Amino acid sequence: MVNVLLQRIKELEDKLEKISKNNEEAKDNILKLFKQCKVDKNIKEQFKKNLLNIVNKLEIKEEEKFFSDNYLKYKTFIDIVKNVNHGYLIIIDANYNEDIKKFILGFLLNKISPFFTLDNNLIIGIIDEKQFEEIKNINSVPYFNPSKNEYIEIDLKKIIFDMDSFDYFQIEKAKKIFEEFQKRPSYKNKHYIEYSLIKNKIVDFEREKLDKQKEKYAYIYDELYPNLEFKLKREIKNIPFVLALLERIDKELEEIKESKGIINIVNRMLNTIELNIPELRDEVKILRDKLRE
Repeated sequence: MVNVLLQRIKELEDKLEKISKNNEEAKDNILKLFKQCKVDKNIKEQFKKNLLNIVNKLEIKEEEKFFSDNYLKYKTFIDIVKNVNHGYLIIIDANYNEDIKKFILGFLLNKISPFFTLDNNLIIGIIDEKQFEEIKNINSVPYFNPSKNEYIEIDLKKIIFDMDSFDYFQIEKAKKIFEEFQKRPSYKNKHYIEYSLIKNKIVDFEREKLDKQKEKYAYIYDELYPNLEFKLKREIKNIPFVLALLERIDKELEEIKESKGIINIVNRMLNTIELNIPELRDEVKILRDKLRE
């Protein structure tokens, strides 16, 4: 619904701009005709007065616009997003020439969200969790360079901020943090960083969310390992459950090593996790190596 309203505002602004331009042309033409016309002296003043009245009605008061080109102005962006209660702020390095800068912005507006703006060499936007997942994996965009008649890949270096409010001061604070990161050598090797403005540190939002969910599975510590092996097969796609299970194994490694039967069960569980959840292979490898020690 919001997207539709923003599109409608953009259309109305374009229409107003067109009317204003047409009115200016009409005023010029009317005044030119008046200068060339021969009018009886007795009615000239009244005619002129009526003519100026018509011309004045063609004047359109200059209204503050929401959009600059096809994107929200920075001030308008701030006014809108300060009412947002949840989501993430994203800042993208746009230190490119104007054509490339506008191309990146257009790409994001079309593919991700209408809530993006341009502030000097920074593209700034508000995204939700779904858009977060979409954009964090976009490391570059293809751009056709007409001067060289070839496609080039434009890097998208970005920081995604977790914030509790999206007012002017918080966004300005995020911009300063972004600019500081641009000076760090490590920044050059990363396409995106997750940063909590609430905690003032780099975080992994996904892992933090999983850790909170993992707390629901405290009962795992009361289960016997044969039962956990059975439950794992049923819950293998339940990442918080699996993380909680790995945490228990890690905490009880020394006890596990005392029983060859439990070692075999744990190794089978680790194999199941490794085969089904590739992103946890590192954790599995560490635990397997510790079991061999």
